[in-house]
Amino acid sequence: MNTSAPATGPKAPNSGQRWPEGWTKLHVYLTDLDQVKAVAESYRGVIDRAEGDRHVPLEWLHATIASVECDAATIDDATREKLINRLREKTAQIKAFPLTIGPALAATGAIMLDTFPDTAFRSLVDACVDAVNEIVEGDYGRPCGGPGHVSLSYRSADVEADPRRGAIQNKLRDVRPGRTEITVSGVDLVRVIQSEDASTYTWEHIARIPLGE
Repeated sequence: MNTSAPATGPKAPNSGQRWPEGWTKLHVYLTDLDQVKAVAESYRGVIDRAEGDRHVPLEWLHATIASVECDAATIDDATREKLINRLREKTAQIKAFPLTIGPALAATGAIMLDTFPDTAFRSLVDACVDAVNEIVEGDYGRPCGGPGHVSLSYRSADVEADPRRGAIQNKLRDVRPGRTEITVSGVDLVRVIQSEDASTYTWEHIARIPLGE
């Protein structure tokens, strides 16, 4: 059962599109990625050759777990606190798990590190999406787009498709080892800010959401 008043405002845009002016959005992010920074740097030379791609600064590396697809300003403080508590209840039922991050893949709108395996990660995604939809009325909870990933670059919404994407993928495959293993022990609820051209995402930290032991 939903426990908040419905959030209001224009319909949320699709992934990779510009958000309505003034919008920010609540996301659940995996941000404990210090071990991933060296891997991200190892791909920098290849990304530099991908015209139109903008590097994600190391301090903003993240894996999206879930998003709340409405303007964060429409979610009042009481509802946000309920959401934090429900997220913690849900994630406490999931034990910390290992996750391999990498190698890199060249998608249409980004270059990203793949994640594996999917089972525990997907359970975490589902739990967080369920928590959002139980608290924020309006069916605004959404999972990360496709399989888990850590984006290394984004392409501006103004940049056309790159016909050389296949060649970039071949170069990415040459990077070794191109991956690392981490332990996922918690995630964070954050308020995300999108740049005007949809090529950069930064955030303000709201709450730590630990996994179970």
